[in-house]
Amino acid sequence: MEKKVANNLWIGLIIGLVMPLITSYLIYATRYPGDETYTEFIVAMIKVESLGKLLSLSVLPNLLFFFLGIWSERLLAARGVLIATVLYTLASVAMFLMK
Repeated sequence: MEKKVANNLWIGLIIGLVMPLITSYLIYATRYPGDETYTEFIVAMIKVESLGKLLSLSVLPNLLFFFLGIWSERLLAARGVLIATVLYTLASVAMFLMK
């Protein structure tokens, strides 16, 4: 049995934690090009109580990485992505309950 490259829990966890940040920045860049900074965008999302919604939307690309890990038999990396997604989900639920 050969060892798969990038079949590591930590790699999956890092991908799962960083990908939503990149996705939220891409949402900001396509939706508000040049109007405000990314920090101002996040503060505005907090003010209108939509940060949880942005977070929920930003986690969707983790599905792709999770299934790529499963299909390529990199189960430890897929587990790391799943753990990161659960952490984001808990944060999102906490934001919805704190309204």
